[in-house]
Amino acid sequence: MKNTIKTYISKLPLCTAMLLMLSSSCTDNFEDYNTNQHQATAEMLQADNLATGTFFVQMQKNVFPIAQQPEFGDEVYQTMQNLAGDVYSGYMGTTNNFYSGVNNTTYGLVPQWYGQAFNRAFVGIMPAWSAIRKAAQTETPQVLAIATIVKVEALHRTTDMYGPLPYKNFGNGALQNQYDSQRDVYYAFFDELNQAIQTLTDFSVKFPGATALAQYDFIYGGNVKNWIKFANSLKLRLAMRIVYADAAKARTEAESAVNHPIGVMTDASEIAALQHTSNLVYNHPLYIISTNFNDIRMGANMESFLSGYKDPRLPRYFNAASDGLYHGIRNGITITNKATYAEGPFSGLNVVSSTPIVWMNPAEVHFLRAEGALRGWNMGGTAKAFYESGIRTSFTVSGVTASADAYISDAVSLPAAYTDVRNSGNNVTATSADLSKITIKYDETAAFEANLERIITQKWLSMYPDGQEAWTEFRRTRYPKVFPVVLNTSQGLINTATQIRRLPFPATEYQTNSAGIAQAISLLGGADNGNTKLWWDKK
Repeated sequence: MKNTIKTYISKLPLCTAMLLMLSSSCTDNFEDYNTNQHQATAEMLQADNLATGTFFVQMQKNVFPIAQQPEFGDEVYQTMQNLAGDVYSGYMGTTNNFYSGVNNTTYGLVPQWYGQAFNRAFVGIMPAWSAIRKAAQTETPQVLAIATIVKVEALHRTTDMYGPLPYKNFGNGALQNQYDSQRDVYYAFFDELNQAIQTLTDFSVKFPGATALAQYDFIYGGNVKNWIKFANSLKLRLAMRIVYADAAKARTEAESAVNHPIGVMTDASEIAALQHTSNLVYNHPLYIISTNFNDIRMGANMESFLSGYKDPRLPRYFNAASDGLYHGIRNGITITNKATYAEGPFSGLNVVSSTPIVWMNPAEVHFLRAEGALRGWNMGGTAKAFYESGIRTSFTVSGVTASADAYISDAVSLPAAYTDVRNSGNNVTATSADLSKITIKYDETAAFEANLERIITQKWLSMYPDGQEAWTEFRRTRYPKVFPVVLNTSQGLINTATQIRRLPFPATEYQTNSAGIAQAISLLGGADNGNTKLWWDKK
C-alpha cells in the first residue's frame, strides 16, 4: 500500500443514494475504475445489447475489484480482500505496520478499510445488475440469468463479511433502505440461482451450442453449460455454508445442485476465472500488493501445512526466500519497522500480473461433495473418492506435474511447527494446541470430526489464494486450525481464541441510513463488531 491509502470511499455520494442508481453516475469515480479504452462509452450505449454487455463487464470487474488504474483497484482489493480474508484465513501475513500496528490484522479495525466490500457491492455490482434486469428480463432472459449468477457470486461474499444486507428490495426507490436478515438473503440466493439455472437449462435445450454474452463474458466466453455448472457449484457452496443453521435446506439445495442434469464443475478446465484478454487488461492485484507494495507475504499457516505435508504445491503458490527456504509471517504480530519483514527472508507470492483471478476452483466442488457424502447426503459417490479427486484436481489446477498418489497415501506427515525467523515470540511449537495434528490420508474408520477436518484442510489448501472464502469456511467449520493473533488491539471487543467473526457495517450507513442500520443490528442479533457471529455461524 502506498504511504497514504486512497480512501476513495469519502468521494462517494451517500450510501443510500448509491442503492438507488442504475448506472455509472452512482459515483464520481465509478467510470474511472470500471471502464477502459476497450469498452463502450456512454455515448455508444444506443442498443440494449451493447448496454447490457457493458454493465455485465462492470459486474465481472467488481466481484474481486480490479482496475485499469492501479491507484484505485489494487488498494481497494488490498483493503477489501487482502487485509481481511487473506490474513484472517492464515493464507498470508502482512509486512506492514499500518496505523502504528493498530489495524485489521491486529483486530484494531479501520473504518476506511472495512466499509470497502459493502460499497463495492452496492456501487459496482447491484446498480449494473439492475440495469441488465431492466434491459434483458423480457427480451433476453438468458442474459439476465447469467448476470444474476454473477450477482449472487459477488453478494454472497458481502453478506459473509457483514451479515444482513439491503438486498431483496434493492432499487425500489426508498430513501431509507431496509435490511434483510442473512437467512432471507441466503434464501433469496437459492431462489435466484434456481431460476437462473432453469432459464439457462431451457435455453441450452432450445438452442444447443448457442452462446450468451460471448463478447463480454471474460469467465466462460458465453458457454452456457459452463455457467450452469458454475451456478450449480455455487449453489452447492452456499448450501454447505448453512448446514449448521438450516440442515434440511442445506441438504435439499446441495442434492439438487449435484443431481441436476448438467451438474456441477468436475474438471479442472471448468474453473471460473477472470481471464486476461485484449478487451480486459488488468494486473492481478496480489502481484501489485506483493511485488510493488511489498506489503504481503506467505502466511505462517501456509508454511506450516505445506512444509509439514511436503506438499508439491508449495513452489507453485510461493517463491522461495533469500535462503532458498520458505518462510511465512504470522497474522496479528507486532511490527515496528516494515523493513524487518518486507526485506527479510520471507516468501513472496508466486503470482504474476497476468495470473487470472479465480472465482471458484473445481477442486473445491469435489471437497464440498466429500463433505456432503460424509454427512450422508446423495452426492453421487463416497467421501473418500471425492476427497482424493479434490486433491488430484487441485494438483492439476496448480500446475503440479508430479503424481498425487504418494501425497494422497501419506498417513504420517503432520503440519510443521512454525518459527518466526525474526521474532521467536511469534513461534508455534510442535506441542501447541494451535497446531493441527491432522494427517493427509483419508481414514474411513476415523470419527466424523477427524475426517471433516481432513476434508476442510485440503479444501483450504486448494482454494488458495481466495482468503475470503477460506476465512468463511474456517468460521463455519473451525477448520483448519488457524494460528490466533499474537497482538489483539480490539480493546476487548474481539475474542483472541475464537478469532474475528465478521466486519462492522460501514460508517456511511450510520451517517445516512440510521433506521436501516438499527434494523440491521437487530437482525444481526448482537453488537456491530467483529465478535458477533453471523446467522450460519452456529457450530
